[in-house]
Amino acid sequence: MKQTLNKYYPIAAGTFAFLLMALYNGYPIVNGDTAAYINSGFTMEVPETRPIFYGLFLRCTSLGASLWGTIAVQALIVSYLCTRFIKAVAGDMENTHIVALLLCVATATIGGWYTGQLMPDVFTPVLFLAVWLYMLHPGNKMQQIILLMLILISILVHVSHYVIATLLSLLLLVASFIPRYSWMATRRKAITLLGTTVIAWMALLTSNYMGGRGFRTSASSHVFLMGKLAESGVLRTYLEKACPTRDYKICAYKDNLPHVAWGFVWDQASPVSKTGGWEANREEYSTIIRDIASRPKYWPFLAYKSIEATSRQIVLSNIDESEELSWLVYDKDNPVYKAVDRYFPHEISEFAVVRQNQKTLNIPFYDDVYILFLLVTFVAVMLLTGKDTKTEVGRVYLYLLLFLLLNAFVTATFANVSTRLNSRCIWLLPLVNIALLYRIVKQRWGKHTNTAIT
Repeated sequence: MKQTLNKYYPIAAGTFAFLLMALYNGYPIVNGDTAAYINSGFTMEVPETRPIFYGLFLRCTSLGASLWGTIAVQALIVSYLCTRFIKAVAGDMENTHIVALLLCVATATIGGWYTGQLMPDVFTPVLFLAVWLYMLHPGNKMQQIILLMLILISILVHVSHYVIATLLSLLLLVASFIPRYSWMATRRKAITLLGTTVIAWMALLTSNYMGGRGFRTSASSHVFLMGKLAESGVLRTYLEKACPTRDYKICAYKDNLPHVAWGFVWDQASPVSKTGGWEANREEYSTIIRDIASRPKYWPFLAYKSIEATSRQIVLSNIDESEELSWLVYDKDNPVYKAVDRYFPHEISEFAVVRQNQKTLNIPFYDDVYILFLLVTFVAVMLLTGKDTKTEVGRVYLYLLLFLLLNAFVTATFANVSTRLNSRCIWLLPLVNIALLYRIVKQRWGKHTNTAIT
């Protein structure tokens, strides 16, 4: 009994640590999109702009009783993976040390924010950790099954994860054929990861078909892609030449296109809203997108804008700046408030007075602590890394950098440049930093360990 308690004690303590931000807030942290997920999970209606699976996850884990259940499960998953990751990187260590490291990550980074938030963003870092562990430290059969299940769930809950996981699995498969990078993945595991991704894609297509959205990946991809083309300037260049000969509805707005993708997609004054909405413009937008994609003269500019957007995305590391806006409160007129009131009416009084609504969370301070922690730990790793650990340290960072680049590329290229879409996983950097620091310090001044990182 005591041995079992010792085995799971760090995971349990880490779960509590990752719940601290939500506990301090007074209720699970929400986002403007939270309402859509709650509603989809309980109405079983497939949303137009996102997969239904996080809504289903939310419904199952809350048990229809409390949204605290959802973030408790999220915290358990994050704690489990972080515990295994720290052990894999740092080697054998005392449970109290593991708990101390988990507490640092949960409180000194923005990991606690995303773990305690009712959004699928928490599954972006879960995807990385589960893939890394499965490829390099899979454990026994049961542990491998758990990792594959977490990978599948992580892919299912957010549309960007489908593309990220597909690209990552293909890159790892290619790496398995190159001797210099074959340590990143065995061929069998890379194929298994790719197969898991295919299953996720099929589940997405099937759910959309059963929900009346058609056998396609998204009912709104044409709008989001047009938004990116408008933001990049390619759409206006194309329309200048196409409009004299083609009768597109959007031609009437070619000189007044929104400057940012989210404005094109969501603004009530955008061309898509003024010309009938998303479904009414599907055929026209799809035709324009195909025409632009088929013209090689646009390819260099599209590539440049993608690189530029990715570069701007990957350096964003703070909590979404909208949380600092004084007018952004989830009051009775807000869809999130209405969703909580409808499905969890016994929690509405609790939700109405949370710090997030009272604007007393001091987000800038939280961001500053995180950035300071990130810089200090990163500099410490750089200063303490010697020739004997250089290769192992470099390999961990290479794996993480590949994932962070894929996340920034996919979100910035196909959605928009947004702080939230990058900061949701950038907190993995200090997690890697402190695990490596522990290993380096232990090897230099403590008891030597022969446990390899990869």
